[in-house]
Amino acid sequence: QSWAFLLKNARSATWCFEQSYFISGSPVEFPENIKNSSAPRFGTPAPGFSSMLYGMKIANLAYVTKTRVRFFRLDRWANVCFPEKRRVKLGSDISKHHKSLLAKIFYDRAEYLHGKHGVDVEVQGPHEARDGQLLIRLDLNRKEPVTLTHLFPLCRTPQFCYELHVHCKTGFVGYFPATVLWELLGPGEPGSEGAGTFYIARFLAAVAHSPLAAQLKPTTPFKRTRISGNPVVTSRIEEGERPDRARGYDLELSMALGTYCPPPRLRQLLPILLQGTSIFTAPKEIAEIKAQLETGLQWRNYEVKLRLLLHLEELQMEHDIRHYDLESVPMTWDPADQNPRLLTLEVPGVTESRPSVLRGDHLFALLSSETHHEDPVTYKGFVHKVELDRVKLSFSTSLLSRFVDGLTFKVNFTFNRQPLRVQHRALELTGRWPLWPMLFPVASRGVPLLPSDVKLKLYDRSLESNPEQLQAMKYIVTGTTRPAPYIIFGPPGTGKTVTLVEAIKQVVKHLPKAHILACAPSNSGADLLCQRLRVHLPSSIYRLLAPSRDIRMVPEDIKPCCNWDAKKGDYVFPAKKKLQEYRVLITTLITASRLVSAQFPIDHFTHIFIDEAGHSMEPESLVAIAGLMEVKETDNPGGQLVLAGDPRQLGPVLRSPLTQKHGLGYSLLERLVAPSLGGPRGGAEVIFLLLPPRSHPTILDIPNRLYYEGELQACADVVDRERFCRWEGLPRQGFPIIFHGVMGKDEREGNSPSFFNPEEAATVTSYLKLLLAPSSKKGKARLSPRSVGVISPYRKQVEKIRHCITKLDKELRGLDDIKDLKVGSVEEFQGQERSVILISTVRSSQSFVQLDLDFNLGFLKNPKRFNVAVTRAKALLIVVGNPLLLGHDPDWKVFLEFCKENGGYTGCPFPDKLDLQQGQNLLHGLSKLRPSTSGPQSHDYLPQEREGEDGLSLQVEPEWRNEL
Repeated sequence: QSWAFLLKNARSATWCFEQSYFISGSPVEFPENIKNSSAPRFGTPAPGFSSMLYGMKIANLAYVTKTRVRFFRLDRWANVCFPEKRRVKLGSDISKHHKSLLAKIFYDRAEYLHGKHGVDVEVQGPHEARDGQLLIRLDLNRKEPVTLTHLFPLCRTPQFCYELHVHCKTGFVGYFPATVLWELLGPGEPGSEGAGTFYIARFLAAVAHSPLAAQLKPTTPFKRTRISGNPVVTSRIEEGERPDRARGYDLELSMALGTYCPPPRLRQLLPILLQGTSIFTAPKEIAEIKAQLETGLQWRNYEVKLRLLLHLEELQMEHDIRHYDLESVPMTWDPADQNPRLLTLEVPGVTESRPSVLRGDHLFALLSSETHHEDPVTYKGFVHKVELDRVKLSFSTSLLSRFVDGLTFKVNFTFNRQPLRVQHRALELTGRWPLWPMLFPVASRGVPLLPSDVKLKLYDRSLESNPEQLQAMKYIVTGTTRPAPYIIFGPPGTGKTVTLVEAIKQVVKHLPKAHILACAPSNSGADLLCQRLRVHLPSSIYRLLAPSRDIRMVPEDIKPCCNWDAKKGDYVFPAKKKLQEYRVLITTLITASRLVSAQFPIDHFTHIFIDEAGHSMEPESLVAIAGLMEVKETDNPGGQLVLAGDPRQLGPVLRSPLTQKHGLGYSLLERLVAPSLGGPRGGAEVIFLLLPPRSHPTILDIPNRLYYEGELQACADVVDRERFCRWEGLPRQGFPIIFHGVMGKDEREGNSPSFFNPEEAATVTSYLKLLLAPSSKKGKARLSPRSVGVISPYRKQVEKIRHCITKLDKELRGLDDIKDLKVGSVEEFQGQERSVILISTVRSSQSFVQLDLDFNLGFLKNPKRFNVAVTRAKALLIVVGNPLLLGHDPDWKVFLEFCKENGGYTGCPFPDKLDLQQGQNLLHGLSKLRPSTSGPQSHDYLPQEREGEDGLSLQVEPEWRNEL
């Protein structure tokens, strides 16, 4: 008894199975034209083969013509009753069966790749075996036969040979996997050794590469990094020379900064906390910690809960950094740097911030030859430079004196604790200068700084037509919302940053005694504020950069107003008195902690503006507030806090599952606008911007429906937004969105953990050629690369796409300004826009273990990131991805169906079903493979010509040949 199942993911490849028979029990007599008449006969005569076919046809178990027989699926356990304890309930329990059966098949491949009980499956025909998978290389539109399986049932029956012929033909590039599973009944009587069901599987994959994608294949096999269980810690540590940060550092360090290390007991209890034990059954210590985590954020537990969450996040960071440790790696002299003398270490992935290494960080190195010594010396090296995939380090003179090129080390990385320490201090300072009326606002006091009828003459005249932006600026300048924060909340492209910048300019103009701190979580966000402010306030602003910032990454137009001294070639930090002379200081949130350490007067800053406030953890925002602003109980409520952002876009990036679950991922802005998170109704003043001035309404349609309740109103310039509605590359004219389906394969190479997808990179490159290549039509200008952006969630895919356009493709690399085309992650495009945006989603995992309810969608299962990615385009949006995988994410499913319904879909055939029921139906079919775990089922017998009730496109089409 045995079945052949095709578990089919790739809808765009046509797989045909030409014959598979498995015979046991009484021998069967074959007709003369099928098998010679010398087949032995014994026992009671069996019906002839033609009689069997006729009976199956009458019973609706087969479709029979003169040239073809198609068998229908038979539920052989439909009428078999099992003990109650063996039955499997449909619904939630079947997913457990799924995980126990499918996960076992795909994770324990070795068990199913070898024969059992004298039965084996052999493969003939051109193929390549890799990691237990049979790869079949295809040319487009060419039929490639692969003969699969020789089955030798040696037990209790004469030897027969059964062959299954597999043909694959595709007109699309990509990676098309399919799995064949044989179920066989072992020899012996029930209950005896060897009896029972066993399985043999073969994992197929047809691969059809485009020429460009073939050049992007992994350069070296991926090698998974092993986590080092024992980081380098010895009693003898010798330090190198720290980068010189004291030169030109005149800013006072009046307030001490504690270490704030995680409590040792919390470190010991962490494994138990991660187990998810119920608060009612956990030990007392665990129950107390869980109670702290599960209590909502309030004034009374504010410092305790957020401090606990920061400690838990740090413990996870300690664990994760071990992924990047290196064993037996060589270092070399850097001949260019002699003062101090530096050693060079190659660090794969450092350009992807995997690990994140900045100037001033340190790592530990142990000589490989001394790892087995009783108490070896650990060398603490300080990072002086980061260049591409190399870091340059300073070590102690004792190591340098004995160093020769090629000496190998065991290296342990560390992470910079400074951001965590300043966040802990900010929590501590909330008790010293009570900020509760600002952090948990109830109502404003209505005390104005200016008369309510003040007339604002705007620097940006385009804002005069937007009533919401005008209202926001008036509230901020008059200060009537104090001590409650004022929140500018708006979807992508509605002008949050523009409103913030104009408000700062108006405060400087109308309030001569005002001093402003303008912040953003990222350097790019703070740079943007500086660029827009310096147009009208060139001598009033000062951009304070951290010394770890690579000056080559700083925009040229802001260098004249920042703390870079070109003559010294280094950063300088003026004294507190000098910095107080500027009307506007611009920093990142973490760098603002330097002003706290210098103990700026608590009433110096009258206004604090935080842009992209939804992108930072609440303690991170607190760094720029606690110790720099106070709330007064007198008639004057104190300073004005202004937050701008969109809580439905990118939020903080966390590593710990505990901190993700218990609220550290919520920003201060998100908590204040969401009453369920602790923001009381009627507290903070919120203005909602509704007019996105940049995008075509079709591009905004899905995000508007999913995240903004349909309230967005399109007001982009008609000429600008309609620019690509008649572009020849559109599947449907007038619909400026393309979803190009590609059944690619996500790859990794070397020891980089980042994914890339060669076929998607090649497809993106082909669209860029269409967009950027010089036009042969007279009068039609070529699109500038500055107007195009490419977004991908993985650094390695970003690298591959850049390689395509600057090295591999002749037409694109020949463009003088091709380097102006930005290729980056979703985070790098936050707050930015382009006329044309291309998105490569990369992930294309199709193993059935990942077609579970979670579908392993990685970043794709993040509505905020989806929202940011698809709203960067003004006139044309092109998405390249795997529709089968993306269709299982609810937001991507809506987007895919929107493209399909409006004619914007192209590429591989669109999946017939995009819902979770498909995966559930697959489990129903598979559950019948094991009678010991399946309960009774009842089904009608349906032909499996197309999509059947079990969601499989299974076609078994016998053609009677002598090969039987």
